[in-house]
Amino acid sequence: MSDPSNSEKIVIIGAGQAAIHLAHALRAKKFDGEITIVGEEAYAPYQRPPLSKAFLKDELPEARLYLKPDTYYENKQISLHTNTRVKSIDRAEQRIHLSDNSTIPYDRLIIATGSRPRLLPELTGLKNVAVMRDMNDAKSLKAKLPDIQDILLIGGGYIGLEAAAVANELGKTVTVLERTPRLLARVTGDLISDYFLKLHQGNGVSIKLDAEVAEFLIEHDKVTGVRLVDGSEISTDMLLIGIGVLPNQELADACGLVCDNGIVVDDNALTSDPNIYAIGDCSMRPLKGQNEKLRLESVPNAIDQAEIVACHIAGMQQPAFDPPWFWSDQYKTKIQTVGLFAGYTDAQVRGDIDSGKFAVFYFKDDEFIAVDAVNDPQSFMASKQILKLGLPLSKATVQDTERTMMEILKALKE
Repeated sequence: MSDPSNSEKIVIIGAGQAAIHLAHALRAKKFDGEITIVGEEAYAPYQRPPLSKAFLKDELPEARLYLKPDTYYENKQISLHTNTRVKSIDRAEQRIHLSDNSTIPYDRLIIATGSRPRLLPELTGLKNVAVMRDMNDAKSLKAKLPDIQDILLIGGGYIGLEAAAVANELGKTVTVLERTPRLLARVTGDLISDYFLKLHQGNGVSIKLDAEVAEFLIEHDKVTGVRLVDGSEISTDMLLIGIGVLPNQELADACGLVCDNGIVVDDNALTSDPNIYAIGDCSMRPLKGQNEKLRLESVPNAIDQAEIVACHIAGMQQPAFDPPWFWSDQYKTKIQTVGLFAGYTDAQVRGDIDSGKFAVFYFKDDEFIAVDAVNDPQSFMASKQILKLGLPLSKATVQDTERTMMEILKALKE
């Protein structure tokens, strides 16, 4: 194990979950060199998942969103620069150039710039068009909600559906447009798509599938509605766009790092420059068991890669493999996913879908690859360990309801 020099300068571009976890992990591993975090937003690192849920509903105050108290940064000797934009990375001189024309030198640089919502250019500048990604987005939407009634969401992914659930609970009339034949098509199988379709419809949300927008209806500086390809029109007071995100890779691109729908990294999160890492939503990473590199958009992935980099810098062994996992809260329903369902050939249901507590286990031939657990934390936790340890879960075992999933896990480990 190497002993990191106390003169080493670590600079992190981006001030989100990945950045603060990396800084914290480095200090926990006794790294005592300089750590600098540079973020464009006006805020210290904060949680993003509650923005479209508890924060929007006024159930969680802003103060509780912050990942660390203000005193933390001084106590841990972490230099935090908010409201600061990085203009460029000078790889030859190993320094970053800021928008105020100052520079910060680095020995190792970590790019943790995250991602941004995909936008529709024809809607630029319109007052009642919103996205949900950061604190300012959430504050803006929260301020406007009391004065609007009809909300139209474009995009049937998790962010859109979470916002739809919250708006519905706040008494708004909500319509969701999804251009594919089912909800959540990119992230889950048919059974879960159908479940969430019925969940939202049962709560009064109008869901339109195979819905292609032909034209946005605009008056002055606002969208008043949309005309679909089938000729139907839907009016709205506000348009909320949730059609995916793009990696913030421009700084990496400009300085010549290899990028391909994200900043390409290796097992240690190192880019094509041996002094620069990339972590979180902006990185395209390898993952155990996957043939191709992936860009994962989740808090657990940000934390996982931050731990990997902290160990690499500290000269410690890489942390044990942790399968990718995700979650979403809608109404009183929590879905927890572990593993990646893509390429599955069979889906086994354990539990009763109609009861609202069940799990869908995905198999690729006879190999267990992922689970979607709906209000079923035990199936999620057991499956997470099964995938982490590479244990052989069979389809027949999934259907053995005489045993709990924790009992099944214990038997597999013996």
